[in-house]
Amino acid sequence: MAKPDYENYTIAELFDCREQIDKQAWPERYQEIRKYIAIRQQDPKQNRIHDEIVFANFCQALSYELSCSIDDNLWPLLKVFSKSARSTKPAAFEDKVCPVCSGDLDVSHKWGRWKVFCYACNIGYAFQENHQSNLW
Repeated sequence: MAKPDYENYTIAELFDCREQIDKQAWPERYQEIRKYIAIRQQDPKQNRIHDEIVFANFCQALSYELSCSIDDNLWPLLKVFSKSARSTKPAAFEDKVCPVCSGDLDVSHKWGRWKVFCYACNIGYAFQENHQSNLW
């Protein structure tokens, strides 16, 4: 098996490799991937792409957590009938901070669509309750 040429990978490809690689089987490749990610992060444009990937992965995990929680599935219904519930967020969003800067997240919900935004990073992500999602 030929050794991958990580030097020519994009930051998105490196990030994907870092998530997929077996660290025990390929420790030297894992370290090489981390090295090239660090190099790419020196470039502000590449660093922004990295931050968007981190934020998107975080939000996708949140969407999964949201869909698995019974109280979160009942939350939209409770919100309609309870004034106190209108100003609350589902448990899936409690104590969550931006994975990039650890800043506060602005979470909103309208018509079955969740929007998660970090004003400090100027990164946002939206997803439907049925797991359709996209970075904006």
